[in-house]
Amino acid sequence: MLGLAKRVKARFLITSTSEVYGDPLEHPQKESYWGHVNPIGVRSCYDEGKRMAETLTMDYYRNEGVEALRKEPMTVYGDGKQTRSFQYVSDLIYAI
Repeated sequence: MLGLAKRVKARFLITSTSEVYGDPLEHPQKESYWGHVNPIGVRSCYDEGKRMAETLTMDYYRNEGVEALRKEPMTVYGDGKQTRSFQYVSDLIYAI
């Protein structure tokens, strides 16, 4: 999908999860927090898959110029103090 976004000069939308932080040692997590993950845990394939998707997206941005957002912070819901978002996907898509 990233290759296609590059080819047609489209912006790329990636949705991630708080699971990329694993079992965090701080709450709420800052964007600079790397996480406290267990790469061999029962659910690690989900967590690591999301982390990999974030990494690939950032690499495509840095190396190929594929934009994932507008280079601006984006608050999907609330003031940043919420640790869980019960956002309806349809509402998010409508807002974008």
